[in-house]
Parts: sequence; C-alpha cells; structure tokens
Amino acid sequence: MTKEVLKVEKKINAEPARLFRAWLKPDELSRWFLCCNTMGVGIGSVSMDPRPGGKFRIDMTLDGKVLPHTGEYKIIEEPTKLVFTWRSHMTGDQDTLVTVTFTALPEVTIESEGKTVRKPQTLVTLTHELLLTKEQIEAHHRGWTNIIDGLEYWHVGKE
Repeated sequence: MTKEVLKVEKKINAEPARLFRAWLKPDELSRWFLCCNTMGVGIGSVSMDPRPGGKFRIDMTLDGKVLPHTGEYKIIEEPTKLVFTWRSHMTGDQDTLVTVTFTALPEVTIESEGKTVRKPQTLVTLTHELLLTKEQIEAHHRGWTNIIDGLEYWHVGKE
C-alpha cells in the first residue's frame, strides 16, 4: 500500500467561480470532462446532487462497456474548494478522496488579434488520496491530467 498523494495543477485563464461551477452542472461536465481524451474513453451519462452528502455518478464508456464512477460530495465551498469521494473499477471499487481547489491568481495580459486583453487566472489543483497502488496512481494521474486539460479546452471554447 502506498501513502502517496496524486497532485495535478494547471493555470487556466478564467475566474475561479466559472471553473468551480463547471464541476457541479451535469450538462457542462458532460461536455468537458473527457473532451481531450486520447484513450478512447467517453461519457455516457452524468447525474449529480451537488450538496454535501449528495451523490454523483459519471458513467464513462470504453469499447461499448459502461464504467460507473461514483462518489459523495463532502465539502462544497464555492468558488474555492470541492471535496468528494471517488469510486470506480480503477480504485478497486474502494472509496478514495479527491480535493479540487480553485485559487485566484493575478490577472494575465494576453495579446489577441492585435489587442492587449487582461484575463483572470485561476490555479486549479486536484489532489487524489487513498489510492492503494502505484498502478492506480499512474492511471489516475493520466486521467485527471486529461480531465483538467479538458476543463481548460472547454473554457477557451466558450469565450
């Protein structure tokens, strides 16, 4: 058993509240959660009850099989922190713990179409605890990195 904590971070040019809410709206999450996936995994359906103690289910699909990912919201502190359990075939059907934080950073200046634009910026940090094996950590690192990339890609497409 390992005591390592998986950690994925990414700076995204968006306000924390917008990124935070994207995790709690099934229709939005369905669009970005695996949108940059190169591993052939897709989203079948998403259901959620976004409140502490509320449950969620994300049915991922691979080669025609449904792979349920379930959990329970533990902490919802809009717009800065989201904590939930995470259970799937990849966790050995055991509960693990995911924390996502959204930290506002100083605005950035971006050159766009000959204009200078100031944009809000957020550091999204995801930690995943209670994974039992090195293989689980590596698989979830790939998955969460892809998911956070999808969040950025989705946001850019909505601007």
